[in-house]
Amino acid sequence: MQCDAEVLAILGPSARFLTTGATCTVYTDGQRVLRMTTSVEARFFLQAEIMRALTRAGVPVPEILDVGRLPDGRTFSLETFVAGDGGGPSVAGWADLGRTLKALHTLPHSGSGLLREGTERFRGTARDAATGLLTRLKTWPFDGRPLEAQPLIQHAPDLTAAITALEPELWQVAKLPSAVCHTDLHGGQFRWQGGRLAALLDFGDAAIGPPDWDLASAAYFNGWCAAEQIAHGASLRCDPPVALFGLFLAFHRAGRAAEQGGPRRIAEAVAFARSCLNRLP
Repeated sequence: MQCDAEVLAILGPSARFLTTGATCTVYTDGQRVLRMTTSVEARFFLQAEIMRALTRAGVPVPEILDVGRLPDGRTFSLETFVAGDGGGPSVAGWADLGRTLKALHTLPHSGSGLLREGTERFRGTARDAATGLLTRLKTWPFDGRPLEAQPLIQHAPDLTAAITALEPELWQVAKLPSAVCHTDLHGGQFRWQGGRLAALLDFGDAAIGPPDWDLASAAYFNGWCAAEQIAHGASLRCDPPVALFGLFLAFHRAGRAAEQGGPRRIAEAVAFARSCLNRLP
C-alpha cells in the first residue's frame, strides 16, 4: 500500500505501510508508528490519554509523540515504535504484564462500559454495569436473546443446563467493583524483549468493568497458566468470578464467529467455555 501525502508529511520519505486494523491503517519509519483512522470507532485521543497516564506510572507502553486531526477529518496518533525481539514471554514477562494492568486498573474512572472519547476523566458511556458490558460484548444474559438462540449453545447444547444454573451469578459478576480494563489481551498486543514485557499496545477497546475482565481475556487468548501468572503480578486471583466472566467472552466470541463464518473460532469459544465451567466449584 502506498503512503499518501499526509503520511509522508508526518513520517517523511522513509514511511512504509505496516498493517491495517479494524479502525485504522498503520505506518512506520522504523522509529515511530503512525496510526490513521479509517473508522469513527477509532478513539486516538482517549488512547493517548491512557498511554500518557501509564507512562507517568512507569509501566511499558509506547510513548505518545503527537495526536491530532487532519484537514480531511481523519485523526492520527504518532508514537514510538517498539519492535521487541520476536521472542515470547517468560514467567517474569507475564508478571510484568500483570503490573502494567494493575496500573491501568488504578486509573480514576466513572460510569461503565466503553470509555467515552474526548472527556477529561476516563468515563464510561453507560450508567449501569449490564448496559456497560453490552457496549463492548454481545453476551448472554444481557443481550435479550434466549440462551437457546446463542451460537455458543447451538454448537454445544450440552452446556445448556450448567450455564442456565449460573445465570444469577453471571448477573452479579457484572456488578463487581470496576476499573479501566484493556479487554483485548491477544498476543498481538504485546512486545517482548528477552522474555520481559517491552510494551502493551492498543487501548482502543478499553472499557470500565471488573478487573476480572482482563484476566478472562488473557486466559482466552493465552491460556489459564498465563492468566495465573498475570494475576500474580496484578495482585489479583484467578478465582470463580474470572471463570464466570470468561463465559461472557465465550458467548461474545462465538457470536462474532457465527456472524463472520468462522467455525474454527466457534470451536475455540466452546472449548474456552468448557474450561471456564471446569474451574467453577
